[in-house]
Amino acid sequence: MKTAQNHITLILLLAILSSVAPLAIDTYLPSMPNIADELDVSINKIEMTLSIFLIFFALGQLLGGILSDRIGRKRTALIGLFGFSLASFALFFSSTLESLYFYRALQALAGAMSTVNTAAIVRDLFHGKEAAKIFSAIASIMMIAPMIAPALGSLIITFYPWQYIFLFLGFYSLIVMLFIYFKLPITGSKTKTKIKEAYKRVLTHKKAMGYILSVSFAFSGMFIFIEKSSFIYMEYFNITKDIFPFLFGANVLMMIILTKINMKLVQNIEPSKILYFGVLLQVLSATCLIIFSFNASIYTTFISMVFFIGSLGFIFGNAMALALEYFKNDSGVANSVIGVTEFTIAGIIGFLASLIHTGELTPVFLMMLTTSLLALLSLRLSK
Repeated sequence: MKTAQNHITLILLLAILSSVAPLAIDTYLPSMPNIADELDVSINKIEMTLSIFLIFFALGQLLGGILSDRIGRKRTALIGLFGFSLASFALFFSSTLESLYFYRALQALAGAMSTVNTAAIVRDLFHGKEAAKIFSAIASIMMIAPMIAPALGSLIITFYPWQYIFLFLGFYSLIVMLFIYFKLPITGSKTKTKIKEAYKRVLTHKKAMGYILSVSFAFSGMFIFIEKSSFIYMEYFNITKDIFPFLFGANVLMMIILTKINMKLVQNIEPSKILYFGVLLQVLSATCLIIFSFNASIYTTFISMVFFIGSLGFIFGNAMALALEYFKNDSGVANSVIGVTEFTIAGIIGFLASLIHTGELTPVFLMMLTTSLLALLSLRLSK
């Protein structure tokens, strides 16, 4: 019983730690039109802040993965959370597009140093199917953050200027830092392995990189939606900022449901098979989005998008567990490679998505299908 309670406490702590990034991304989605109007720029200029966040989040995980294996998981997480808080408070005082870009980059860099430790801690303590279940449990709780984040953002901008979203993020990260300091156990041993050798082992492992690239491209498809969600729902379909959080949150709810189903399935089915099915589901959903986009309605777009995003419930936990299983002593470095790959690819693709802004849905959905097909191809090449 005590072990089960310890597991629940650990899962909650790691889910809260992991929620820093989705909150930083999703809380200010409803405020994008407001920010664009106040700064007198087009909305795609504000969308680029998301790509900037992802690219620097990737760099932060590269640094965080190294520190995690050198100075410990807990210490690295605390340093990252403190830096994230400082950057968030700086964003509260931002009044120009340039300062928004700069401090979002710093916020991402620090935030990544904290969240990169989550998977490494799981790898320190669990293996195989048990690790896949723990990853799925963390994901199912963590996904509450992106589900409620847009609603929080809408609530904040209803009463206060958009800068107060970052004030909220600053105080949130400080509270998380206190929980991590007092409650998170110290795990893992500080390795003396040379950094170059550790990265070489990860980057040259064919099967592991196949799983890493697959989850990275699947994640990129989700990020295209996150970046364009304000445009799709609020501009194209004229949905109000009060309704937007519910439409956005439905995608996360489906992801939570499929993650719960995944936790049951991995008890009897190999994680690799469930992962393959999840990628196929994402490809099928993206195909439906393209077909329906030629005579788009809010209903067909919403339903197809829910399954596209929801498919990640079958992808995230299984891909992470399968990739990390090969690296007992380099889990911090391996996790940083996953993070760097995920967020670099997503950042680049998100930047391209902001550049091809045509006011139509079909180009957006074509990019989403492309990322899904690349995820499928990566799985095939890893065999």
